[in-house]
Amino acid sequence: MSENIKTGTLEFDESEGKFVIANEESNEIVRNVEFGDTFEVLVDGKWVQTQLEIGSNEKCEMTFNLKGTPYKEFITGVEAR
Repeated sequence: MSENIKTGTLEFDESEGKFVIANEESNEIVRNVEFGDTFEVLVDGKWVQTQLEIGSNEKCEMTFNLKGTPYKEFITGVEAR
């Protein structure tokens, strides 16, 4: 991916009921994230391509995970682009 792509943090937009990549400094939504979309998140200082997945925890509660990353269940606030 190009280095000039806008970055932000992955957040859950409660009013819309979906995940977005938001830039708090400019107060804008950089990108809406739908299931199946690919995007990148920062993992240990490196950009890793991922997708939003639905999973479940040991209590059989629905969780959200980022495929191929250590991010599971609580994925808001992750740096993304």
